[in-house]
Amino acid sequence: MRRVLPWVLIWLCLLSRVSPAGERVFSLRECLRLALSRYPALKAALARVRASEEREKAAFREHLPRLYTGYDYRLYRDRETLTTPLGSYPIRGREEALFTVTVKLPVFHGLSISIRHHLRKLEVNLSRIEEIRTRQELIFRVKEAYFRLVQAEREVELARKSLERRRAHLRDVQGFFRQGLVARNQVLQSQAEVQEAEYRLLSAENRLRIAASRLNLLLQRPLSAPIRVKPEFPLEPVNLTYDQLLRMALSHRPEVKSAVLAVKLKEKELGLARSRYFPWLDLQAQYYVRGDRADLSENPYGDRENLWVGFSLRWEIWDWGIRAREMAAVRAEILSRQALLREIRDRVGLEVREAYLKLLAARKKIQVARSALAAARENFRLNRARFREGLADTTEVMDAETLLTRAQTQEIAALADYEISRARLAYAVGLPDLPRGSTAPPPDHPHAEKTQAQ
Repeated sequence: MRRVLPWVLIWLCLLSRVSPAGERVFSLRECLRLALSRYPALKAALARVRASEEREKAAFREHLPRLYTGYDYRLYRDRETLTTPLGSYPIRGREEALFTVTVKLPVFHGLSISIRHHLRKLEVNLSRIEEIRTRQELIFRVKEAYFRLVQAEREVELARKSLERRRAHLRDVQGFFRQGLVARNQVLQSQAEVQEAEYRLLSAENRLRIAASRLNLLLQRPLSAPIRVKPEFPLEPVNLTYDQLLRMALSHRPEVKSAVLAVKLKEKELGLARSRYFPWLDLQAQYYVRGDRADLSENPYGDRENLWVGFSLRWEIWDWGIRAREMAAVRAEILSRQALLREIRDRVGLEVREAYLKLLAARKKIQVARSALAAARENFRLNRARFREGLADTTEVMDAETLLTRAQTQEIAALADYEISRARLAYAVGLPDLPRGSTAPPPDHPHAEKTQAQ
């Protein structure tokens, strides 16, 4: 019994996550996990990070000595001879072969090697920032698709309930018509209202299919695969002021970090262009074997093998101002990147403010929608009771039912808008989710308006 009980619990847990129709029910956490592990754009960003890391490792190894080897073979038409008053003497055969092994160590290249290594490091940081931005964008898109699917599922349910209410009212009207208590036009009107509810249900089901396909796309599942999500709305408050959010955005937003790194990259490129004004010094050592045959077996005209150590110095003295023009171009690019950084910071501030105000509006929209829903429910109840007592007609009942359906739809839309607005604000700030806890007033606090106006 003790061995069987754990397996029973496991099966119960698995069955609890499957809908009655056999469809798996996904939570928001599961959707994020699947998207972050499958989405191609994120995999491509991770591959770019690995590529930049490999280039950085290669740039670091440019400081190390390099080993070269070579082999040369030449066949001459005539033997090379040395002519003297005493006669001619051969100094080389018709064949010549040379095998070399060379070690070269860069000592000073005007700091160009170190600068290129720093450039590669900055490129690694840029690729990681791009990967973070891709991840944050994917998280926002998954949350948006998730809550839109929750909204679409709820709207289908509301459309079905609206159709049931209108069909129930049609049965009441038909019963009153058979008793001669209402005119035929009210029956026809009720039938038209039922048909309209059927059309609204069909439209809601189509929107549900589209919302499911969008989420399936992000989860890398077949677009037509059935999917259901848990109808959860955390409604976590955002107790942060606009100034706090703006400071967070300027320090966490990937675009700002990328722009700052872009300025540093150009500054390093300026140092790389300046390095061409300095001499380049390399230490070298070479071992060689020379012979008058291809297999290097003999060399009767000189030493067969030898070893030398030395250095090479190269210094470009005149280039018609090419280096100066390149440095001037890089300085202009630095000014351009600095101006772009200021523009990005301003745009980030605007995006944060827009997202913050939308969140405030979404929070108030929930309160208004819930108040309107309570009034619409009571209004429908009263009109339906009045109709059964003969004090109201079909038009009043249908208007009340339409108002109730609209209020219910607006409530679920307000809940989804708040969660999406909260996700959009986190995306604008540059974080996967907003931090919790602050001394600032909540969005629905009366003093929030003063913060909004700052």
